[in-house]
Amino acid sequence: MTAAPKLQPREATAPQLINVLHSPKRIRVKFAGRTIADSRNVLVLRSNHFLPIYFFPASSVDRSLLKPSEHRQPHPVGGETTYWDLETGSKASPNAAWSFVAPPDENLAPLAGRIAFTWKAVDQWFEEEEEVFVHARDPYARIDVLQSSSHVQIWFDGELIADSHRPVLLFETHLPTRFYLHPDDVRLDRLVASDTTTRCPYKGIASYWSGLRADGSVSPDIAWSYRDPIAEMPKIKGLIAFYPQAVDRIHLDGEPVA
Repeated sequence: MTAAPKLQPREATAPQLINVLHSPKRIRVKFAGRTIADSRNVLVLRSNHFLPIYFFPASSVDRSLLKPSEHRQPHPVGGETTYWDLETGSKASPNAAWSFVAPPDENLAPLAGRIAFTWKAVDQWFEEEEEVFVHARDPYARIDVLQSSSHVQIWFDGELIADSHRPVLLFETHLPTRFYLHPDDVRLDRLVASDTTTRCPYKGIASYWSGLRADGSVSPDIAWSYRDPIAEMPKIKGLIAFYPQAVDRIHLDGEPVA
């Protein structure tokens, strides 16, 4: 069974903002080698508490591939939903498409009758001719990557393992500031290359390092780097950033980073 769209709070205490936007981009969805949705009239349901969702006009979806599903699960903001299984003959994806029946919030009324797809239930997503990975890009999301002379220090396993006066600071909407450091400013002998990789729709594919403790044990995936970020993110190429919760502490200009 395909899970219903999941709310993913960025900051649980932040007041919830929800709006519907028109995307100026051509959005396409592919499944089993076929284009199943294609439109320049896509609406985006977005919020500061969950990832954005594309809604297609029903006329832009290949309805011949959608089979009514008995699955029903109320959406946290849109109320009652109806689901369809996606079937091409060679491949099937249960509950892959869904729609609001009658959104209770009048601000969501433009979404009535439109069709959304669960991101991982289909094979590929495109904005114009560029493939998009992980989730839809939020029109309100902004990333600023700034060279800095601030003093960043990072402790791990009781030792200072990174000390830099030339960090690159990455500011991303709804997320904490990330500190990207030159490898020369990091104790690379305390890091072990990990097999883990993740993909970000805004930055590209990240590779990871685990932390080597003095007793020989390893703390998995405490730091990451974009070896070949997408074209919009050249400033962070090859730099290293650490998860605050995975190290002892991080200081910025002598003050602990929350």
